[in-house]
Amino acid sequence: MAFYTVMIPPPGAGGEREEIERAQVLPESFTWSAFVFTGLWLLSKRLWLATILFALVWGALYYARTQLGLTTGAALLAQFAIGLFLGLEGQNLIARKLQRQGWRLADVVEAPDLGSAERRFFERALETRPTQPAHDPLPPATRYANTGPLPVIGLFPEARGR
Repeated sequence: MAFYTVMIPPPGAGGEREEIERAQVLPESFTWSAFVFTGLWLLSKRLWLATILFALVWGALYYARTQLGLTTGAALLAQFAIGLFLGLEGQNLIARKLQRQGWRLADVVEAPDLGSAERRFFERALETRPTQPAHDPLPPATRYANTGPLPVIGLFPEARGR
């Protein structure tokens, strides 16, 4: 089973249902296309700052190879390391870009494939929710009143401590 991150757009005039329908499901897995086609993958995903940084690093590697005598093997190893980084962190770069644009994390879904992940998210998100009462039956003073010691989870069964 794989994990999928679900991002929903910022609140808009469309309402909650439209936000859920525009959700993006991002797999938490290795991205082979980012590993193989590093610069082109960054451009296709519109990750402009990462593309500029990639171009600068690539240019520095080219300069080091031609002017400073960096061996071809070392340049290929550096290119492999960049591709490996993008393969591992590519989906996180997309999620961070969406987060900067105001998108919010809606859910993390475990599913065998992307279609199943989308289905599980939509089933959870669009299910009928119980209606909230119009007013709170408890007054604010008693809502958070101390009702005694809180239960303790762990090795010590009582809240007294040591």
